[in-house]
Amino acid sequence: MDKKEIAQLKLNVAKPTRLNMKQLQDWVIWQFPKPHDKGYCGAVHPPVEKYGWLPAIVQPEKNEIYIHGHVADTFDSPESAADYFATNGKD
Repeated sequence: MDKKEIAQLKLNVAKPTRLNMKQLQDWVIWQFPKPHDKGYCGAVHPPVEKYGWLPAIVQPEKNEIYIHGHVADTFDSPESAADYFATNGKD
């Protein structure tokens, strides 16, 4: 399966990538209090200067995040990344 690497993490290019929050200790994790797909809408930002935000589903009770690194573009803000789910459903 094809992967792309961002800040030493390999993300799936065809579907969301499930990661443990410990794997994202150097990333910024933003969670919006809006339920979505067994978690909450959110966004993540890698520790890479001038890299955009990626949509994510945050599941705090499982300590997991599903990063949507397969999307075509990154977003300018965590809010706009989280808005991805309003127009793209579960994905």
